[in-house]
Amino acid sequence: MKLTLLYSFSILFIIFCHTSFAQLEKIKAHYQALEDQEKISVTVEFIKEEMELVEDFSRLKQIILLRHGEPALEKRGWRKRKDAINFVYSYDTVGVYPPEFNPLQLENNEIDIIFTSSLNRSISTANQLFNTHPDKQADSIYREFERKIFTFFNIKLPLKWWTTGSRIFWVMGLNKKGIESFSEAKHRARIATATLDNHAIENGKTLLVSHGLLNHYLVKYLKKNGWTEVFDGGKGYLSQKVMVKYD
Repeated sequence: MKLTLLYSFSILFIIFCHTSFAQLEKIKAHYQALEDQEKISVTVEFIKEEMELVEDFSRLKQIILLRHGEPALEKRGWRKRKDAINFVYSYDTVGVYPPEFNPLQLENNEIDIIFTSSLNRSISTANQLFNTHPDKQADSIYREFERKIFTFFNIKLPLKWWTTGSRIFWVMGLNKKGIESFSEAKHRARIATATLDNHAIENGKTLLVSHGLLNHYLVKYLKKNGWTEVFDGGKGYLSQKVMVKYD
């Protein structure tokens, strides 16, 4: 009797897994056509019930992670260390250039809240793209992983060397004084993941306008929580990551 029940349960479980897998494959196919385009100008949207991509739309949960637009400041050239320090401060405070395309087609009243980072480049992006949406919620938990320019002679170097080198040293634990460490940043990303996960489960659809490195870790931790990435819009400004869960 016990073997019969176990066998029956196993069959039902296999059928359930196969059905969920089939739904996800339909959604992936829907976004695949977009991935074949130039990723810099792709517009995505949430899956809608009328698309008939899943058998039971109420079981589908969706999260879109949108990177901010291009910050409105000069990012090239050679800088002294003090100038590089000022650049990092400016990068975290300025707004963004007017977006050249719409990365997300959002219908009226499709989502209740647009979550953003507390950094101005994220808030500015959300305000420009979704200026008519009444409820935008900024939270420091979604800010980019922090960085500071590493200690060195005040000589001119390519700005990219200052910023990339500072990030590398930070990841290695050699440039974290006065800011959160790499492990602390990843822990914050895990907390942010849980918040987005819970909101999507309760509301069906969740949108976050945030940052490249943070989004990378959000995708990583969402996958560990059972989410599937069905669209990867790259790493550029206004790039999108589309995550779904079908339970």
